[in-house]
Formats: sequence, C-alpha cells, structure tokens
Amino acid sequence: MEWLHSWLVFSTASQSLILYLIKIENALAIHIITRLKWDVFIKLVLLYHYKICRMKKILFSVLILVFSIPMISISQEVVDASVMQKIREEGLTRSKVMDIAFNLTDKNGSRLTNSEGYMRAANYAKETLGGWGMANAVIDPWGEFGKGWDLQKMYLAMTAPYYKPLLAWPKTWTAGTKGLKKGNLLVIALKDSAALMAYKGKLKGKLIIIDQLNVYKQSFKADAVRYTDEDLAKMAAATPQAGGRRQPTDTAQMRQMREQFARSGAGASMRVTNILKTMAMEEGAIGMISSSTRNHDGTIFSQGGGAYKGTDPENFLDMALGIEDYNTLLRIAKSGTDVSIEADVKVKFQDKDLQGYNVIAEIPGTDPTLKDEVVMIGAHLDSWQAGTGSTDNAAGSSVIFSLLQY
Repeated sequence: MEWLHSWLVFSTASQSLILYLIKIENALAIHIITRLKWDVFIKLVLLYHYKICRMKKILFSVLILVFSIPMISISQEVVDASVMQKIREEGLTRSKVMDIAFNLTDKNGSRLTNSEGYMRAANYAKETLGGWGMANAVIDPWGEFGKGWDLQKMYLAMTAPYYKPLLAWPKTWTAGTKGLKKGNLLVIALKDSAALMAYKGKLKGKLIIIDQLNVYKQSFKADAVRYTDEDLAKMAAATPQAGGRRQPTDTAQMRQMREQFARSGAGASMRVTNILKTMAMEEGAIGMISSSTRNHDGTIFSQGGGAYKGTDPENFLDMALGIEDYNTLLRIAKSGTDVSIEADVKVKFQDKDLQGYNVIAEIPGTDPTLKDEVVMIGAHLDSWQAGTGSTDNAAGSSVIFSLLQY
C-alpha cells in the first residue's frame, strides 16, 4: 500500500497547487506543471485535472481522486524520457513539413487535376516517398477524369478613358483569346432570354460585363478566431444527434430541391448566361468578365468555367475579377463613357490522356496476423488554378508527408 500513501500525499499537495494555478495565466500554469520534477504520468494526471478545474472554475473533487487511483495502479508503463526527447527534437528541429509545403505550392504552382502543375506535384510526391524508402511508390490511374487545362498567359487592362491594369483569372477549361485583342466593354442586362435577343449581332469584338453591381459589406470580424474556454466546454458537453450516423438524404427530397432551384431566379439566370455565352462565341466576342462578393482585397476565387470531358468543346472565355475593379468598370460604362479593353489570354488543353491519377505508396506490414490488413491515410493533392492551393489542400498533404517520413 506504499503507492496509496504516496498518492494521497501527492493529492493533498496538488490540491493546493491547482488552487494557485487556476488563478494565474494559463500558459504560465502549464509551464510550471511541465517543469515539476515528478513522474511523467503524475504530471499528465495533474495537467488533466488542472484543465478540468480551470474549465469549470472548481477544485477537483475527492471523487476524481478516487477514480484516478486505479489509473495509477493499473498503469505500469515506464515512459522513456530519452525517446520522448528524440520525438520532440524530430518534430521541432528536423521537421521537413515547410520544405514539403514549399515544393507543393511556391515551387510547383497550382495543381488543377490533369494539368501540368498537378503532374509536377505528383512526380515530386512519388520521388519523395520512394526516396524515403516506401514501397511501390507509383502514380496510379483511377479512371477517366477529362481534359487538363493550364494557363500560360493572362493580361487584361482598361486602356480608355485611362490606363488601368486589371487583376483577373480566367475560369478553368475556358478558351483563350488567340493573341492580343482590343475592343470595348459592353454592358448587358441579363433579364431573360427574350431580352437577350436585343443584343444579337452586337457582340463581335466586345468584352461583356453583366449589369450587376456587387455590393460588398465591409466586415471588421477577424478572419480566424480562437475558441474560448466556454466554447470548448460547450463542445465537450455536446451530445450526438439521435440516430448516430448521418442519414442519407431522400432522393425524392433531392429531386424536389433541384426542381425548386430550376424554378428560382438562380436557375433561370444560369440558363440565360449559357445562352449568352453561346451567342457571344458564335458572334466572335472577346470574352466576358464576372465577379462576386467573395472576390475582394486582392483575393479572387476563380473555379470551373464549364464542362471538361474529352468530347466537350472549349468553353467561352470568362475571367473573374475582384469586385473593386468590376464595379469600377461597370460604373464607368453605365455612365455612357466608352471603356476600351485589351486582353491577351493563352491557355493549353491536354486531351491526349484523360485519366485522373493518384499518388500511392506503401509501408508493408510485418505483423504475421495483421500484415494483410490495410490502414489508409491521405489528402487530396489537387487544387484550383487561381492560387497555390496552400490550404486546399497542400497543408493536409504536407502533414501526411511528414507522418510518412517517420
């Protein structure tokens, strides 16, 4: 019973300690606990009780102490401090996670599926994993995806009534301009297909802008926030919804939602936009520009511009702008002032190999009983074209790489 005597002595001392710790700054309290010259397990138990006490603003009860006693008696594992130190050193001083992220983003560029950028990243992943000694590192086809698309040049500027360079990103799988094109901005009120006929025969050599002023409401809320103790307490106290697993959506309900969308203004607007693009392509318009309230402060979201199957034709050029530039152009043009535009967009379609590819590597099992079982970890390697895909999802891919490194 010597261990029980030691534990009770520790319990008495730790109550006074925790009473002091919950009154001081959180970071300082944790620093004090980790520097104590006690057994690692005891410090972990103390940290656990400290966090519970700080969250609930109470001292831990005798009941918690009673439940903790069996944990001490059952646990016989001796923590190897030297091994723990080696793990910390690997993670804090020899980690390659930032170098991996650099190779996937800054050095490689965007990674649109089936593009040259994606294949550069895939080859880097294969060579890196193989170089670390992983078995069967391959770029593996998973099935038909569609055409690849790469942006090779992007230039857009207003040249009159004065010169203004414009930051724009063409949407994926849209065509280029086939050289430098000059023309005027044409404002189109996108009401319905009947009203659209008023513009028939007037689109050649024009850059189209839709008469839709995007109103951006400035937000003073931080882009990211940390959870408070109260937020974490609510999350910890949350109970799972009845039924446990998420129930699949009823197909009849999904069909009803699609029909409702088709009847809504959004569905109608999409149909009219497609009619406009077809008409503009037939008449020889330069392209069109678009925006949304997400595109502001230098960040532009530019994603899919149309179909990408091997048999699909090229889509009409559609360039995404920030709302600041978009609204400026629209206001000038609607004032009756001629707006002259220059555009030079060069893209490259890849339609020889329509397969999509994964990067796969293996760490073969060695346990006689479990070696044929599979544990799979992964992250998606591809990204959209208007950035380096750092958060979507080079960050996840880099973490997976770092885990496999060891």
